[in-house]
Amino acid sequence: MALVCLQVCVQCGAGDDPPATAPGRRLYEALRAGAAELPEVKVRPVDCLAVCDRAVTLVFRAESPGRWSYLVGGADPAADLADILAAARAVAASEHGVPAMADRPAFFREGVIARFPPI
Repeated sequence: MALVCLQVCVQCGAGDDPPATAPGRRLYEALRAGAAELPEVKVRPVDCLAVCDRAVTLVFRAESPGRWSYLVGGADPAADLADILAAARAVAASEHGVPAMADRPAFFREGVIARFPPI
C-alpha cells in the first residue's frame, strides 16, 4: 500500500469568520485525528487551493511515482469525514492511485475537480 497525503484547504469556507473556525480548518483537525491510526494516510494543511466556489477543497496526493492525484471540492466537514478517510485509503490501495468506482464515496465521485497525472 502506498502513502497518500491528504491536503486540506484550511481557509475554505471562512467567509467573515476567523480562519481558526473555518470549515476547512475544522475538517483538517478532524481528519488529522481520524488518520492518526492510518499509516498510509498523512494529513497536511494548505492555506489556499484557489477553488473558493467549491469549498471545502482537498487534494488526495499520491506520494509514490507513477500514481495519479485528485483535487476534490465540496466536502462537508460534518458529514464526509469517514468517507474522506475511506477515499484516501482507496487511493493508497489502488495500483496507480485511481480507485475503482465502487471504492469512491459519493462526495468523491461528485466533487472531483481535476485528476493529475503522475510526475
